[in-house]
Amino acid sequence: MPTPELRPQRERPEAWPTLLVAAIGAVATGVVLWRALAPGEAGSELAPAIAALWLVGVVAAAAIAIWGIHAAPRRLDYRLRARTLVITTLLGHRTVPLRSVAATEQIDFDLKVGPGLHLGWPRSHLPGYYVGRFPLSGLGGVLVVVAVRRGRGVLLRPDAGAPVLLAPRDPEALVGLVESRGR
Repeated sequence: MPTPELRPQRERPEAWPTLLVAAIGAVATGVVLWRALAPGEAGSELAPAIAALWLVGVVAAAAIAIWGIHAAPRRLDYRLRARTLVITTLLGHRTVPLRSVAATEQIDFDLKVGPGLHLGWPRSHLPGYYVGRFPLSGLGGVLVVVAVRRGRGVLLRPDAGAPVLLAPRDPEALVGLVESRGR
């Protein structure tokens, strides 16, 4: 179990993304069913099968989207193991050898992300889950692994590669732990 100071800060996810996914799925399903089952259409003998496949596809896509919206923030975690920081995201783990960290600093950050959901490369943002390369003022592209859109975080500057931004509950404690176990 990670020490309390390493746990990511959390923001309460908003309900609107889940409702939006459900509403879009319901409307799309209604339109397809209405069109597929309308009497007198050419090829109407295949219409029930097409409608059923569409319904299964929409329900599966909505279930995956809703699972992602709720599971991603819970998977985000930071753990310190000997001389390595292990960062867990929805899709796996990243390790940062503490010997490679040239500097650490606390910064205030604000990820300028628009409303809505974005899953893709080079970044993903869902309510309470911001992972990937984000441009930060004065820093350029930073590898961000946080659960809050704005707040106080810790910037790890490795010897090589992009800086890494984390947002633990106690940024000061993380800085102290990284510096004491680093070089």
